[in-house]
Amino acid sequence: TIDVTSADDKGDGADGNLVEEWDSHMEGFVPSTLVTFPLAPSTDEYFYEDVTDPVFVRGGFFASADEGETSSVDFHISDPDGNIVFVKNGKSEGLFHFRTRKQGTYSFILSNHKWMQWKKVTFTIGLGNDTTLQPHHVGSVEEDMGSIEKALKDIQTESTYLWIRQSSHMKAVESINSRVFWFALIEFLMLLSVSGFQVYYIKGLLCDQRVL
Repeated sequence: TIDVTSADDKGDGADGNLVEEWDSHMEGFVPSTLVTFPLAPSTDEYFYEDVTDPVFVRGGFFASADEGETSSVDFHISDPDGNIVFVKNGKSEGLFHFRTRKQGTYSFILSNHKWMQWKKVTFTIGLGNDTTLQPHHVGSVEEDMGSIEKALKDIQTESTYLWIRQSSHMKAVESINSRVFWFALIEFLMLLSVSGFQVYYIKGLLCDQRVL
């Protein structure tokens, strides 16, 4: 029986959701194991974790390769009975998070099925849902309210600044448009006057020639 709460690579979403998944399930993650190692072509790398009591398991992997080459690897987790409880194939990175319900050894396998391409893989895992103690964890309600008030004031200040900035730009644009309009109007009147004078002058010359 599959005893995990996380989905396999068919339903866990696109890689673009990695940040959202980290925010949802990996906040305060403290790894018990964090290693970076080369993964040779056509080889598997195994990691084992012994579990005696139900525990929340979290972790992730990241694979890289030479520039211009694919960095995808296959990753799966099996329970003590050999059942596959998590699968992510053909990916360069991924996260996993689940609660164990069986005692024994869980296996974490990273596979490089390329024939001639080496991969550099970083793997991390942590047991339990412990988080590092942050200052805001022991802060008072007054401090939290002060932080919220400060954030709201920052938002109000930024909004006011952007509104004033936009308003100034609009006034400048309107002023430029007004100047362009009056300049075009004056230029049009001048051209009209010069054209009228030229017509009148040429007409006068033609009239004088007829008299002669």
